[in-house]
Amino acid sequence: MDKSNKQLQHTSEFIAGPSVPANPSYESETKFRDTVKQAPVGMAILRGEDFMVEMANDAYLRIVDRTENEIVGKSLFTGLPEVREYVEPVLLNVLHTGIAYHGNEFEVTLRRFGQPALCYFNFVYQPLFEDGGDAASGVMVVATEVTQQVLSKQALQSSENQFRNLVTQSQFAKAIFKGRDLVISIANESMLNIWRRGLDEVVGKRLVDVFPELKGQKFLDLLDEVYTTAKIYRENEAIAYVDGPGGLKKHCLDFQYAPIFELDGSVSGIMASVNDVTDKVMLRQQFEETATRLSMATEGTRLAIWDLNLQTREVIHSGRLAVIFGYDEATVLSHPQMREQVHPEDRQAIVEKAFQAALETGIYYYEARIIHPDQSVHWVRTQGKVFFDDNHVPQRMLGTMMDITDRKESELALKTSEGKFRTLADSLPQFVWTADPGGNLNYFNRSMLRYSGHSGEEMVRQGWLELVHPEDRAESLLLWAKAVQEGSDFAFEHRLKRADGEYRWYQCRAIPQRNADGVIEMWVGTSLDIHDNRLFIDQLETKVQERTQQLTVANDELVRTNMELAQFAYVASHDLQEPLRKIQTFATRILETENDNLSERGKDYFVRMQASSTRMQQLIVDLLAFSRANVAEKHLENADLNLVLQNVKEQLSHIIQTENAVITSDNLPHRHVIVYQFEQLFTNLIANALKFIGPGRDPVIDIRSGMVAGAAIPLAGADAAKNYQFISFADNGIGFEPQYKDRIFQVFQRLHNRAAYEGTGIGLAICKKIVENHKGLIDAVGKPGVGSTFIIYLPVEA
Repeated sequence: MDKSNKQLQHTSEFIAGPSVPANPSYESETKFRDTVKQAPVGMAILRGEDFMVEMANDAYLRIVDRTENEIVGKSLFTGLPEVREYVEPVLLNVLHTGIAYHGNEFEVTLRRFGQPALCYFNFVYQPLFEDGGDAASGVMVVATEVTQQVLSKQALQSSENQFRNLVTQSQFAKAIFKGRDLVISIANESMLNIWRRGLDEVVGKRLVDVFPELKGQKFLDLLDEVYTTAKIYRENEAIAYVDGPGGLKKHCLDFQYAPIFELDGSVSGIMASVNDVTDKVMLRQQFEETATRLSMATEGTRLAIWDLNLQTREVIHSGRLAVIFGYDEATVLSHPQMREQVHPEDRQAIVEKAFQAALETGIYYYEARIIHPDQSVHWVRTQGKVFFDDNHVPQRMLGTMMDITDRKESELALKTSEGKFRTLADSLPQFVWTADPGGNLNYFNRSMLRYSGHSGEEMVRQGWLELVHPEDRAESLLLWAKAVQEGSDFAFEHRLKRADGEYRWYQCRAIPQRNADGVIEMWVGTSLDIHDNRLFIDQLETKVQERTQQLTVANDELVRTNMELAQFAYVASHDLQEPLRKIQTFATRILETENDNLSERGKDYFVRMQASSTRMQQLIVDLLAFSRANVAEKHLENADLNLVLQNVKEQLSHIIQTENAVITSDNLPHRHVIVYQFEQLFTNLIANALKFIGPGRDPVIDIRSGMVAGAAIPLAGADAAKNYQFISFADNGIGFEPQYKDRIFQVFQRLHNRAAYEGTGIGLAICKKIVENHKGLIDAVGKPGVGSTFIIYLPVEA
């Protein structure tokens, strides 16, 4: 068989698989080409060094996304120029050497649908030989596209890498065991710490080979069960023995075994997640043992013990606790029941507050009252400690309680250890510092160190005085030395330098801490930032000074105005009244000497002139009285108001007799008053009652006094927190409508015309001003045709 027939036979076997050897005499080229055309894989025949495409089946055309016209009868690289760089060297090598070339997952970029696309192929480049020739005349290409398989494999590999990274970077201990033999594939740092092994000591080895001590323990059987059943297994606080430097060591583990599935659903491995809780379990066991020992130690004493689950609020307590709450030892109490027996005044203010503080600080302490079922009150002292989990979540509270009713102890400050104190101090934004009994500062919290920019050693070495502003140092040092010497509290405001050089105001305080014998053991100090408040106070003082200056100017202006008003009063009193007196005098003389020579109209003019001048004179007098009530100096004297009333009645005796008036009065109080103003007040009120007489009846004026609460006074301005003395003037005159009660106290306000009742309309305004000068109130109540009542309210003197 020649080379050509051998090649055709090889090609047929490649396409259709092994068969009975073909007989070349019965095989035709046409049949061969038809067979190639129908092949499910891409096939093409290339001729010569130009690699002319002699034939390409449909599968090949689909692979390269070309039509038969675009590629057959042309050089391969004319139709597929984008593959020349990758393919031509390989084809030339096959053509020249006559050795076939096999490519697997060969990467090439093809133009598909007008766009370049990255593709992967498995192919064979088979040389073609002519009859009798030793050199290959062409190359047969057999290609299968595996792009999707390659991309899927790459995605799977990427997913596996991500999974491995997730396991490796997890903060929880994790490891992956492959196959039923449990070969360790991955173990992260946390798992290696638990195993106490290096990564090179475990990866690629069977779990049982790394830890032969697991034989006979349940873990290998559990792993095999998870592999077989494909079900997750979890367990908490399982006991395991692992070999270490000191031999087998007991561990308590929370763990989970989870199956790892392949794409076909089969289990290919197991992921183990482990948390070593040995320390937590041992600590709990220690707690339980401690509670047992404590219960035995306190048996027969007055000390009760209790254990509270902070998650469920379930409490376990000794029998002594029930006795403390007023029950027999066999009684079991609940936490809400005990809390309910706390005295109402102490429940929120002391117990609840201490409980909430304990959840933050870990320390539980209080002294409070409880109420027994027989309603008797007892004092108890409770001390306890909170235990937290790894996430600082409070889990349990363990403590004791003692009845201290018979010996209520004096308050003692709870002394904490230095470590706890520093932890608390470092969490505060305020500055906290301590000093030894001699006053040498030896500790500064983090806030103060951050503020100063120095370390603790630098602060102790350089001294806190270096932070104090130079202007404040001498006094700070003097007061601190005095406090240390006398053992008294230290308090001072000074400026402290910040790390950036800025000074801020701080209020510094320090208190000596003494032992039971009263000896100072240390000093605890704090420094509070008051810079903004200090600046505000300085600004406020500046504004007060400015306002004081303004008030001084205003006061000077007021004094000047009062002087001018006094001058006006003098002028009004003398200069204005003098012409009026002359007018009255001349009018009187004319009427007396020229009476016979005047006509009736002339006489009427002179009478009217006299009346007008008289009214003008009265108006001036009333205005002077009102002005005097406004600006007069308030020289208060302790006066008997009964004598003041008597003087007024004597001054008004003529009109009282003329009107046949009756005035009755209570025993009036003694008060510090401006005497002449109260004479004016009583005069105006009585004269007002004698002026507005009711028709057909003699005037009656009833004066009463007494006490009244400020809250009962129906006037704005009354102080409800004060008591008042009242003096009322009630008459049986013409009265007034209630809506005019405020109007009658205004200057020049009259309810009747001048023809009906004389007056200037100033009298009651003067009364109101006099009452206000004595920090009092005045009210009026009237009813037309019945009468009026004027009530004076004066605050009770201290």
